[in-house]
Amino acid sequence: MSNQFDLPKNLGNGLVLRWATPADTEELAEFNVGIHSDDPEKPETWLARWTEDLMRGDHPTTSASDFTVVVDENADDKIISSMNLISQVWLYEGVPISVGRPELVATDPDYRRRGLVREQFAAIHAKSAARGELVQAITGIPWYYRQFGYGMALDLGGGRDFLWDRPGNDKPVEEEAYQIRPAALADWPILQSLYEAHNRGSLLSRVRDEASWRYELAIPDPTSMYARHFYLVETAVSPPQPVAYVEYKQFGKSYFVRELGVLPGHSWRAVGLFLTRHFKKLADGLLEKEEKRLRGVHFGLGQGHAIYEALGRQLEAQRRPYAWFIRVPDLPAFLRHIAPALQKRLANSVLAGHSGTCRVNLYNQQFTLVFENGKLAEVGTYQAKTVDDGDIQFPGTTLLQLIFGQASLDELNAIHPDCFSRQPEAAILFNILFPKRPSWVVGLG
Repeated sequence: MSNQFDLPKNLGNGLVLRWATPADTEELAEFNVGIHSDDPEKPETWLARWTEDLMRGDHPTTSASDFTVVVDENADDKIISSMNLISQVWLYEGVPISVGRPELVATDPDYRRRGLVREQFAAIHAKSAARGELVQAITGIPWYYRQFGYGMALDLGGGRDFLWDRPGNDKPVEEEAYQIRPAALADWPILQSLYEAHNRGSLLSRVRDEASWRYELAIPDPTSMYARHFYLVETAVSPPQPVAYVEYKQFGKSYFVRELGVLPGHSWRAVGLFLTRHFKKLADGLLEKEEKRLRGVHFGLGQGHAIYEALGRQLEAQRRPYAWFIRVPDLPAFLRHIAPALQKRLANSVLAGHSGTCRVNLYNQQFTLVFENGKLAEVGTYQAKTVDDGDIQFPGTTLLQLIFGQASLDELNAIHPDCFSRQPEAAILFNILFPKRPSWVVGLG
């Protein structure tokens, strides 16, 4: 590696922080199962498979050298802490942004509260920055990652249930208009078109290219939580024509749909109802074979997916989402990068052609947004004369919630009284630049 980011590093007391190598794979896989499993009596072995998938060398962006490990030289160099970086590209309303995803953050309980995770984040963040990644995003336990500059600012999960025992939800049909089959490697181009249909309406989405499709279709261990299971829905007449795709796994007492896209010109409702009947047949077979009873289908597609409108009142109430932790270490640079999206929103608004300067106060940081004739001409700085000097104020990481569409300005102000606008024009401008919008990002795992 040309830049080791100051690793290996002696942390004292025999502890050494270094980048992992392929030789660490078996031990690290066992370590992750032991630390991350909720119940030691029921080890979550899929964590080992996920670790192996990421370290093997055939992942599109990640290899063993993207893991950090802390080893104890006084205990035969055993691994006592680790994390990794999974690089990917997301789209922010059509603007590509490079994103680093830290994951599998773990420390042996006997070595906690020594700053080991903070040391590893420093290395991971440095590597991510060197790759030009303006954002880091991580899923994980509540609160913890706020210590490292992250805020919960992007919806993760959430969805609606289709229950078969609800009156009217288990109606048979005489003849199905569709059939379903596992997707093959050769299907990736049509899957790409269907994936774009899945993302329609989502503020953020992940870019998939041929390499990532080939990886996700064929390579990960199927038992891993981050393995994808793609199926094509086709017309039942010959020759069959692709209409939709679905990605799902059986989880708990439901079939869990994680992706669903229907080609333009075809009915989301017809495809959705076909899938509920298909899953019911699978569930009946599971009941007969394993005496395991499933209750329905969980469409885990965030808060605003097209299938919810298509199935309407046949679905149960919305389950609230959890959230991605988001870190944007250089907000001015990020805002410059997404300027095309901001300018497009402005051009289609009541402030079309706007010129002016808005002073944004984050309390521990200040910057200006300078617009000239509807274009973001500059993201500059200013010196606050008082703690709340500015045209609009955002405490902590609340601005990230606005930027990533999770909350509106009014919602933030209702929860955080120190998140407010002194100038009416600033509030109007920010409501235009950052409207509340749902996202259902399929992160690369």
